[in-house]
Amino acid sequence: MGRFRKKKHNASMNITSLMDVLTIMLLFLLKNYSADGSILTNADNLVLPNSESKKKPTEVNLQIAVTQDMILLDNQAVVPTEDARNISQEENDPIITKLEERLKVCLAQEEEMVRLGALNAVQGRVIVQVDKNIDFDVLFKIMNTCGKSGYNNMNFAVMERDDG
Repeated sequence: MGRFRKKKHNASMNITSLMDVLTIMLLFLLKNYSADGSILTNADNLVLPNSESKKKPTEVNLQIAVTQDMILLDNQAVVPTEDARNISQEENDPIITKLEERLKVCLAQEEEMVRLGALNAVQGRVIVQVDKNIDFDVLFKIMNTCGKSGYNNMNFAVMERDDG
C-alpha cells in the first residue's frame, strides 16, 4: 500500500495574463453594449436637436442623415447638401433627384421582400436624422422627396433632453 505514493506538487498558477485577457474582453463588451438596445446609429458630424420625447425606435428602418455637407442614405453618401440648397424655393414640388432614385431602389427591394414573404407589407418607413443647424427648406425638400418616393411614414431622430 505504501509503495505507490503520489508525489504532491505545489503548482502555482500565474493568472496575470488571464486577467489581462478578461479585462480587455470586459472593456470591449462595455464599450459595445448599450443598455437601451439602441438600433439607431448617429451619422458622423451630426448634432441632433434636443427633444422631450421618450419614444424609442422599435425596429430597424431606412435611415437618412443630413449633415452640413452631405445627405446620406443608410450611412452611404448620396448627394451633397448644397445640391438640395440650390433647388429653388419657388419650385412647387422640390425633388432631390439622386435621393429619389436611391429611395425608389430601396422601395423596390422592400416590395421584393414582400413578394418573397420576408415582410408582411411595404412599410414605407424612414428615420430622418437632421443636423440641428440645417435650414428648414432643405428638410422640406428631403421630406417631399421621401413622400414622392413612397416613404410617407417619417420619424425624426432627436437627442433626449436631460431635465434632471
